[in-house]
This record gives sequence, C-alpha cells and structure tokens, in this order.
Amino acid sequence: MMRIKNAYQVKFVVVALVFMALGWMMAQSPFKELEPVYWGAIVVAALGLMKYLLKLANLVPGQVNYFLHSLLCHDYMIHFPSTKDARLGMMYDNMNRIIAQYRNSLLDIEYKQQYYNRLIHIMTHELRNSITPIITLSSDMLKHPDNYTSDRLHRGMEVIHGQCVSVKSFLDSYYQLTHLPDPQKTIIEMDEFFGHMQELMNHPSVHIQWGKGMKVEADEGLLGQVLTNLIRNACEATEGMPDADIRVVATDSGGSPYILVSDNGPGIPEGMREEIFLPFYTTKEKGTGVGLCLSRQIMRLHGGDLKLSLSNGPGATFMVIL
Repeated sequence: MMRIKNAYQVKFVVVALVFMALGWMMAQSPFKELEPVYWGAIVVAALGLMKYLLKLANLVPGQVNYFLHSLLCHDYMIHFPSTKDARLGMMYDNMNRIIAQYRNSLLDIEYKQQYYNRLIHIMTHELRNSITPIITLSSDMLKHPDNYTSDRLHRGMEVIHGQCVSVKSFLDSYYQLTHLPDPQKTIIEMDEFFGHMQELMNHPSVHIQWGKGMKVEADEGLLGQVLTNLIRNACEATEGMPDADIRVVATDSGGSPYILVSDNGPGIPEGMREEIFLPFYTTKEKGTGVGLCLSRQIMRLHGGDLKLSLSNGPGATFMVIL
C-alpha cells in the first residue's frame, strides 16, 4: 500500500482520483450518449469537487502548522473555531485543549517563579536581620572576654538564644510552605465535621451554618486546618468588639461546594487585599505571615482556591472553594 508522506502527494492522489472517476464515467454506456452540455456540467461539478478536496487537503496541514508555530512563538491566545466536520471538530477541540493546558502551565510557572523569588528575597532579609546581632555579639565576646561578667554573659547568651529561636521559627514556617502533603480526599459528612469544629472553637461569636446532609470530597485534616486558621483570624479581627459576629456558611448550590467565613471586624484595606496571600506578609506583631498563604496553597492542591470576597459592608469574607 502506498504511504502518503506529504501534502503534494495528497494533492496528486486527489487529482488522480477525480480524473479516474471521470474516465470511468465516460467508459460506461449510459454516459456515452449524454449531450456535450451535460458533460460540461459533469466536468464543472468534478472540478468543483476537486477544488474542495484540494482545499480540505491543504486545510489540515495548514492548521497543524499554524498550531505548532503558535506554540513555538508562545502564542497561547489562539482558538480554533467549531466546525460541522466531525473529524476536524475533534482535532480542533484537542488542539484548543492543548493550548489551554499550555497557557495554564505557563501561568502556573510564572506564578511559582514570582512566589519563590519573593520567598528567597524575604528569607535573605529575615535571616540577615536575625543573624547579624548574633555575629556582632559573639564577635565582641571573643574579642573582649574579660568584659563579660557572669550576669552580662548570661544576658548575651539570652540574646543569642532568642535570635536562634526566631531563625528556627522562621525556617519552620518556610518548611510548612514547601512541604505540603498531597490531599488524601475522602467523602466528608459535614454534619459530623462541623459538629467537631463547633466543639473545637467553642467561641460565643462563631456561628456555623450548613445544609443538613451536605457532603464534600476533600482531605478532612487539611480542610479543618484551613477553616481553623480563617476562624481564628476572624476572632482576632473582632477581639474586644461587644457585637462581634463571625459566620461560617457552607453550601453546595449549583453543584459547586464552597464555604464562606465572614466577620464584622475592621476589614482589609484595598491595597492589602492581594498582599495578604503572599508568604510571610503579616500586619500582626507576632504573626508569621504563613496562615493565609498556606491555606490558599492547600485549597489549590485540592483543585479549588481561597479568595477574599469583595463586599461594601464592614469586615472581611473569605471564600473556600472546593
């Protein structure tokens, strides 16, 4: 069997088949008696068919070449239209799917690059700030040992110990961010899940609502970690308020389950709404800046997300998308 290796062979085969069909028709007795005008119409129709087949033969290699060229040029905005041809439609759908995956992969790489660049920048800054006093104090101790009496030596060691504890705490936070386990998803009965959470939080301002019999597919431990972090943040934001109100509402309307955690605290300023998810960003005096970043990472590993919902009212609302 002849193998068609390129577009020129395709064109040759198409033209040969059309003329062979015309020759066969002319050799058959019913067609021999046709008037020339009918033969003219048949030839015109055959030429039209040949033109269509040649266009089709050119279309597929041309579209594939365009598709590959777009990938090489990092053009991920192209989109192949729908068509009535089933085979072409399947090919276009697959190419659109590959382009979408390619685009998402590039965006994911770009996000991770920005994330780790910031992480390295913050680590360098924090470690330098923590280690500098240790180097300065220990160097002075080595140069002037006679200046350090028992009490002064004890105070100096306390400073060094405190800085070492700070460095360890920072590195532990970094380890948390970079060593998240893969979610072990199971079907979670939300009646039981939120029942345990209510006992765990035991806070008069926290009110939890969910649809009875509601179920979600997630890692129970990791989901609990995310919600506990959000609720604790809300408790800190409303601390000291006599009318503090923290609401956790879970719903699966539309087949897409999500959980809202809202409070009536001071809210989050507009300029900080994206920064709060950056690693080690915090406005708390003793905060690590890991909680929200870690929670978003957990939800993205689930195939969902964690977002700050925009609202005109007081407080803040976080949406946990499963």
